[in-house]
Amino acid sequence: MKRRVLLILSPFMRRAAFLAFALLLLAAAASAATVRGRLDRVLPNGAKIPATGVAVTIYNQAIGRSSPTYADRDGMYSLFNLRAGSYYLEVWTSPDPRVRPTVYPITVVEPYTDIPPIVVP
Repeated sequence: MKRRVLLILSPFMRRAAFLAFALLLLAAAASAATVRGRLDRVLPNGAKIPATGVAVTIYNQAIGRSSPTYADRDGMYSLFNLRAGSYYLEVWTSPDPRVRPTVYPITVVEPYTDIPPIVVP
């Protein structure tokens, strides 16, 4: 008899666990912010072109440094799943680890924080 009760409750328990997990994911996603922006280079003639492949990270003392993201062919970058707060946006224009990034203080808000275009060397 107990075996039948467990089999009857088992699908219900699975659905309840799945629903609880889905709600937890939605709550986490709802509190995540995205930082996005564009990197440009200026040519000698004054024309701007996308700064393709330049690394961007975000840093604050509480979370440390994020994994790098790279500007795409249009110079666009995005950093996902951040909590609202104060950070430093770091633009790494050289692959040499001895070269420090250019740092910009930013305030992240939900759901999106759009950074004005940044011109890199």
